[in-house]
Amino acid sequence: MSSGDLLISITDPIKNDQGVVNSYISYKINTETTIAAFDDRQFSVIRRYSDFVWLRETLRHQLAGVIVPPLPEKAVMNRFSPEFIEARRRSLERFMTRCADHPTIRDVETFRMFLAADEDRLNKAKAEAKRALASSGTSSGASASSSSWSFSAITGTTTSPLEKAKSADDLKCEETLNYVVNLEAQMTNVAKHTAALMKRGKELSDGLFDFGLALTMLGQHETESLRPALSKMGHTSDELSLLAADQVEKEQRWFEEPVADYIALLGAVREACDRRQQLRRAYFSAVGDREAKQGLVARLEAQAGNPSAETKLPGARGAVSAAERVEGEAAQELDRVTARLLGEVARFKREKADDMRKVVLDYVTLQIEYNRQMEQRWADLVPEIEAIKVQDPPTSNAADSADGLGLLVPPAPAPAANPNAPPQAPGLGAASGATSHPVPQAGAAEVSDDDDAAV
Repeated sequence: MSSGDLLISITDPIKNDQGVVNSYISYKINTETTIAAFDDRQFSVIRRYSDFVWLRETLRHQLAGVIVPPLPEKAVMNRFSPEFIEARRRSLERFMTRCADHPTIRDVETFRMFLAADEDRLNKAKAEAKRALASSGTSSGASASSSSWSFSAITGTTTSPLEKAKSADDLKCEETLNYVVNLEAQMTNVAKHTAALMKRGKELSDGLFDFGLALTMLGQHETESLRPALSKMGHTSDELSLLAADQVEKEQRWFEEPVADYIALLGAVREACDRRQQLRRAYFSAVGDREAKQGLVARLEAQAGNPSAETKLPGARGAVSAAERVEGEAAQELDRVTARLLGEVARFKREKADDMRKVVLDYVTLQIEYNRQMEQRWADLVPEIEAIKVQDPPTSNAADSADGLGLLVPPAPAPAANPNAPPQAPGLGAASGATSHPVPQAGAAEVSDDDDAAV
C-alpha cells in the first residue's frame, strides 16, 4: 500500500489465547518511509484491534472537522474464523493507508507514534491522552485541543434567535450534511440488494452441484451412446458450481466489501459535520453567556450609590472580560473547523468519484470474465455431444417403441426353414444378408403369399 513516502501494510494476524473471553487477534504493522521524523526507514510494531480504536478516537478529538477514516465494526460471532480475520486485516490496512494518504493526519504526532512506538510508550500515550481529556472537561464528542474554553453546553437543546440565523458557511455545511444523509440511504439500499445477489450466487453454486450429481447418476442408467455425454455434462456442472462459488467470493471482496466500507466512510463524514455543529452550538452558548454577564453589569451600574452593587461590579466586569475571551476563542475555533470541514468535503467528493469508478469497473470486469468462463465451459460440451453416434434402431414396431424408451431390443429371430422348399442358389438367402422367397421350379405351381404364410 502506498502513500508517497509512507508505505504501510498489515500482515501476520495471530490469535493470542487468554481464555474464552479475553482472547484477541494481534496484527503486524509494517512501515517503509523516507520521512525524516522517523528514526528508521523500515520498522514494524504489533497492535490489536482496541489499539486502532484508540487511535481513531484520539484523532477525532485532536482534529475536529477532519474526516477520520472508519474502522471495521466490532464482532461478537465468528471473530476468530479465518474469513473474518482476513476481512478485518484488509479493513485495518485500508484504514491505515487512508490515514497515511491524508495530508493532515499523516503529520500528527499521535499517528506517527502509533506506527513506531513500542507497547510501553503506546500505553503511556494512552494514559496522557486520557488525562488531557479529563482535565479539559471534554466528552467523547468534544475537542481535545489546547483551547481553554469548554464545550460543557454543547449538548444543550435550546436555540437562541441569533443561532437560528444562518451564515453562508452554515448553509454550505447544512447542504453537505443533507447530501451525505441522502447518499448514505441510497448506498444502504445498494448494499441490501448486493447481499441478495450474493445469496442467490451461493444458491446457484449449490444448485449446479446438485444438478451435476443428478446428471452423473442419470448417465449411469442410460445407454452406452448417451452415458459419456451425460457424465461429461455432470462434470461440467460441477466445475461451474466451483466457478460460481469463486465468483461470489470475488464479488464480496471487490464489490460488497467496498460498498459497506463506503457507507462507513459516509458515517465518518457525518461525524465531521456533527462535530462542526457542536462547535457552532458552543459558540452561541458562549455568546449567550457573554450577553448575560453584560446584562448583569448593566443592572449593577444602574444601581449607582448602592454599596452592594458597587462591591459586585468589579467582579461582574471581570466576568464579562473572561466571557468575551471565551467567545473569541470559540469563534476562532468554529471558523477554523468550518474551513477544514469544507476542504475535507471537497476532497471527499473528488476521491469518492474515483473510488466508485474503480469499484464499478472492477464489478463489470468480474461479470464479463465470469460469464466468459461459463459460456466457454458449456461451449466445450457442444462438439462432444455432436460427435455422439446414435445406433440406428431395428425396423420392428416393438423395437421402435423400446428404443424410444432408451432400451436395446435384440433383433427378431429368422423364420423357420420350409422343408419342402427347394435348395437356394448360392449367393442368395440369409447368407447374402438379403431377404428372398424360394425360387419356383419348372412345371411347379407358384405359391401365393397367402399360402406361404400358411406354411
